Amino acid sequence: MRAVGLLLMLAALAPLLAMVSGGMAPSLVLSLLAYAVLFAGVFCFTAGVVRSR
Repeated sequence: MRAVGLLLMLAALAPLLAMVSGGMAPSLVLSLLAYAVLFAGVFCFTAGVVRSR
């Protein structure tokens, strides 16, 4: 579960960093989607940590 959370967080950070650096055009919809995936990744990672204890 922790690995899935990490992969989701990395997948969400990629478009956000690309928009900040100018590699992609800024988009509100893409930003909101990336933040939603980032939240899901944090949730999965936290659930994996709590579950392993």
